[in-house]
Amino acid sequence: MSIADASSRLARRGFLARLSAAAGAAALLTTPAPLRAAIAPAARAGNPGDPDAWIDRVRGRDRLLVHAHQHLLPALTAAHGVLADARDGYGVPERENGVALGTHGPAIAGMFTDDTWRRHALGERYGFAGRDGGAPAPVVENPFLRPQEGAPPEATVDALMERGVVFLVCNVAVRNLSRRLVREGEPAEPVHAALLAGLLPGVVVVPNVFVAISHGQKRGLGYLFID
Repeated sequence: MSIADASSRLARRGFLARLSAAAGAAALLTTPAPLRAAIAPAARAGNPGDPDAWIDRVRGRDRLLVHAHQHLLPALTAAHGVLADARDGYGVPERENGVALGTHGPAIAGMFTDDTWRRHALGERYGFAGRDGGAPAPVVENPFLRPQEGAPPEATVDALMERGVVFLVCNVAVRNLSRRLVREGEPAEPVHAALLAGLLPGVVVVPNVFVAISHGQKRGLGYLFID
């Protein structure tokens, strides 16, 4: 998908709110070493007791929160386009352009490690298909950590984290996913805890992304909803 195609899907919305920031934990062994080195400091940034700590990590004179619900790739493409095109077309250095990307619904899939994708068959659950020989097969690793056809090679979660993009995941959506992953009658809490531990290091967990959006807007962040 081109940046122009992704931009055509942008629409403005406002939402109510409040949020919580907690560093996405663990799973460092399944994350490539360069990504661990780049992201680990961000995972510890801010006051973990302050639900709005993530907002202060979105620095610069231009500050934007991109909101993804159904599809993550257009949001990654848009975030990449904002950084690159503001730099090249508007003369705004990337250090002056702060971007956050908030996810809920199916878009949260890109916030998990490869190990979490394999353990919980997220490729099958979210309908990501690749090829096993000549036959279609579910994707078993997080495709949003890898370049995808039709998008800029740098429009990946890890590459954008390294460029300072702050990623948020809605805990309501993670909890809902945990309930879908267990059999009827089984407790969902252990799976919910495992999913939180299986987030990419540096991803910020907020209790409700709509509340997070509202607080970000009140603190001066622009807002773009994508899909």
